[in-house]
Amino acid sequence: MRSFSLLLSTGLILTGAVSVAFAEDVEIIMAPDPGVILEIAKGYGSAKMDKDDGGDPMISGRLQGMKYVVYFYGCENHEKCKSLQFSSGYTDPFTADQANEWNKKYRWVKAFSGDGSNFKMDVMFRGGVTRSYLEEQFSNWDSMTSDIKEFVNEK
Repeated sequence: MRSFSLLLSTGLILTGAVSVAFAEDVEIIMAPDPGVILEIAKGYGSAKMDKDDGGDPMISGRLQGMKYVVYFYGCENHEKCKSLQFSSGYTDPFTADQANEWNKKYRWVKAFSGDGSNFKMDVMFRGGVTRSYLEEQFSNWDSMTSDIKEFVNEK
């Protein structure tokens, strides 16, 4: 009976440790906090806080030597934003067919033709997200960087 009690209490302790670890990961972030986003961005490369033309927060950074920007959207008085968008642009434009070629191959980051080649990835916060989800979005953007560079250099 004593070994069963020891096994049961060990199991409960381990379950508690897992619950605590899980609880830390499930902190729900209801809106993109520029400070938190900047902190995560710095974990992937250089990044600095800035403001866009409308005065809303904006993060400028580099991943793998490639410039990118994180725009904050749906802001009220330049805070309490509702979503964000990763964006990178190039001065050498490509055609709509070339953008469509990219968009057929890749799901998360979309290409747009126009004055320059542009790649964008939106992140919604409706219902809230976890910090690990935000880190995964940066990881996704970072992993797509080499594909973007390769695609742009082919065109």
